[in-house]
Amino acid sequence: MNSFSFNRFGQTLRWVLATNFRNLLFFSAGIAFAVFFGELFIYGLNGMDSTHSPVRMLWDFADIGSALMTVTTVIMVSSVVSSINDKRKRGTFLMLPSSNLEKFLALVFYTTVNCVLGMFLAYIVGDSLRMAAIWGNHLLTGEDAVGAVAYYNGVDKTYYDWSSSVHWMFSKLIPRLITVWTSGIYWTWQNEWSTLIFHVVLAVWVHSVFTLGGTLFRKYAFVITGAALLAVVGLFNYVLGYFNLAVYNWVDHVLRGITTVGVVLCFVLPVFSIINYWASFRIFKGFQLITNKWFNYDILKR
Repeated sequence: MNSFSFNRFGQTLRWVLATNFRNLLFFSAGIAFAVFFGELFIYGLNGMDSTHSPVRMLWDFADIGSALMTVTTVIMVSSVVSSINDKRKRGTFLMLPSSNLEKFLALVFYTTVNCVLGMFLAYIVGDSLRMAAIWGNHLLTGEDAVGAVAYYNGVDKTYYDWSSSVHWMFSKLIPRLITVWTSGIYWTWQNEWSTLIFHVVLAVWVHSVFTLGGTLFRKYAFVITGAALLAVVGLFNYVLGYFNLAVYNWVDHVLRGITTVGVVLCFVLPVFSIINYWASFRIFKGFQLITNKWFNYDILKR
């Protein structure tokens, strides 16, 4: 099959979802309980004293949550073919009546969209459980629940219920460009589209790198790919420092867009992203039922 069919792609994706539904369910439940107990731990460790106001507590939750979401996302992306590492599942998957592109995109869509969406929903569930637990504790102890879970905004003279940290976490994941409050979403710098474009290009490139690593390696794909990426980024930063260059343009400690280096990266990184995705697909097309212990691609034979 050389043509691409959305119908066959949907059927292949449905097979991937059905085969990995239990793993996705357990994964989401683990994230939810990790968020729940993690936020309760931070809440109990810091407490509501003068140095840890409700606002500060929410930012603590958002810091941990955004870090957890970021690391978990790249782990899921790097496990793009881990669901078919088993010989039996791989044989069944390779025999599905769909093209290689449809199979490959189904795996990428599953790990990038379905798993990440499940992770964010799990975060909301865990955060909601924490909200309910704290609120119930205040009701049982007779404390002022509203006073303990709200803060006063002196700008527009209103109270914002701080019991949920979801919108704060999204503000952390999209830093400096979008501020998400309970009352709406606000663009912090409406004229800094160059920074937004650069962040999107950078995120796509990182996704392509971990997709390539996850397709190539059978074991420890996240660890190996992450170490290689850190080495490349560290070398790049060393070169920038050596030539006294920078990616971001800071004026009086305020980010004012990207420099010429950033503009060049906006054109270079998409090229590398395309190469990474192309290489990932080429490796996937060469999948065999029995493969190397560490690699999904037999370099010596090709």
